[in-house]
Amino acid sequence: MTLILFALLGLLILAELVKGLSANGTPPLLQKYSWQLDLAWTLWSSIGAIRIVVLLALILIAFLIPWTVLTAVGAIICLSLWGGIYWLFNRFWVGKYKFLPITQKVFAGAEDNQVDLNVQIIGVEHEGEKKAYPAAMMFYHHHMGDEIAGKPICVTYCGMCRSGRVYDNVVDGSALQFTLVGAITFNAILRDHVTGTWWRQETGEAVKGPLKGTQLADVPFEQMSLKNWLEKHPDSAVLQYDPTFQPKYNFLTKLLAYEASLPGWHRQETPPLILGAQIEGQARAYDWEQLKKRRLVMDTVGSRSLLVLSDAEGTSGFVYDRQVKGEVLDFELADGLIKDTKTGSTWTPLGRCIDGNLKGVELTQIQSYQQFLRAWVSFHNNTSFYE
Repeated sequence: MTLILFALLGLLILAELVKGLSANGTPPLLQKYSWQLDLAWTLWSSIGAIRIVVLLALILIAFLIPWTVLTAVGAIICLSLWGGIYWLFNRFWVGKYKFLPITQKVFAGAEDNQVDLNVQIIGVEHEGEKKAYPAAMMFYHHHMGDEIAGKPICVTYCGMCRSGRVYDNVVDGSALQFTLVGAITFNAILRDHVTGTWWRQETGEAVKGPLKGTQLADVPFEQMSLKNWLEKHPDSAVLQYDPTFQPKYNFLTKLLAYEASLPGWHRQETPPLILGAQIEGQARAYDWEQLKKRRLVMDTVGSRSLLVLSDAEGTSGFVYDRQVKGEVLDFELADGLIKDTKTGSTWTPLGRCIDGNLKGVELTQIQSYQQFLRAWVSFHNNTSFYE
């Protein structure tokens, strides 16, 4: 019976440890496997029942075995170990406690903005209203519910993917609120407060729970430097840093700019970045370092002729349709300026013609995503790469 006692204690410790690691601090080796999601969901859903059953069995056995000092000490050590693991993965090293929700949501216009103009932002425009959300803030909080022109949205950012996404979070007539679960297969998992369903940040898909298979609608957004965003939308509101988390934002801003690193076995390898787009059902990726060097790439995906650009500072990437007034334009860099070869007109990386016969014309922008290569290929396994 004493062996059964310690076997049950070992089971309790193992279940608690695997449950915690399945979604928080998971080794990269396991992050590569799709079954990590199944393992995490199974343990997170059943851990309460496992605890109750094992603890009841332990209480029963406690009355049946002959206790010795050695047995008592061993049991106390095992229960203490379980308690420590429980606290670690339920009160400290878990998404909702590691990354606390914003406490002060304050927006300011360009004239009152205090956020550095060089930081990356997630920019949203809807029915004439524009808002910018600093990527470092979203990196820390991972998600934030908001509304723009009366439309409820959820702005998200996954640090493991370096990917921003914006969703319409209304499901069955109600705007869902989310809590961060953790990271599974290199992507953040969110849990809604109403049904307990798990949602994947990269795709907006409900992957486990009552709403499995439901898809949040994408809301178009742009990722670029705040300087570029305000040049394009000078009347935009900018989300200001919450003073409660200012030091964390400052560090994550440096991390995003590769001016700082986060030590730890789970972040030793920094994957390459790409600029990705989904066009006519085809995924296309552009190496970010190559794009920054070339600044301009012309490409064709399906029936779409594309112009892919980086700004001169190498902070922002853009994908445009090259067709203007029914005609496909070719572009080149001339003395650092972007010109179309047909009219010689001058264009900005923001897709605007500022000089020449086409002055005032704007290229049609195509939704693009700047993120880690590993995340892009994980969720776009049929992607092609521009060489």
